[in-house]
This record gives sequence, structure tokens and C-alpha cells, in this order.
Amino acid sequence: MGKDEILRRHEELETATNTIIAEAEQLIHKLEGGQIKAEDMPRLEEIKQKLIAQREANAKFNAELTRLVHEQSDEPTRTPH
Repeated sequence: MGKDEILRRHEELETATNTIIAEAEQLIHKLEGGQIKAEDMPRLEEIKQKLIAQREANAKFNAELTRLVHEQSDEPTRTPH
């Protein structure tokens, strides 16, 4: 993975994360205004699942970056705890 690919992937992950956060903020605003309805509950579950998937994507990206750093520094790769 080259520098340009790393930067592009970082931007993609950041954009995806920000999109999910914006969706959550919309629902929080509705909740604070007492406007949340039963039909909003599936959307809450959807946002939760998106966050879980995004966390996994971010973790994979971070693991790849860690591997690359260790590869370049000739240090053994450690698995994060």
C-alpha cells in the first residue's frame, strides 16, 4: 500500500464515519425534541450496525498501517490488544 493509496483510504474511512455520525446526530436531535417515534427504531438499529461495520473497517486499516510501519522499521509486527 503506497502513500497515495493510504491517504485515499483514510479519506474514504473518514467520510464514511462522518456520514454515520451525521445520521446519528439527526436522530439525537429528534430525540431531544421529543419527536422520536416507534418507526425511528429500525433506523437506530441500522446506524448501530453501520457503526460496527465502520469500526471493523477502521481496525483493518489500522492493522495494515501498523504492519507497514513495522515492515519498514524491520521490527516484528505486534498484534494490538
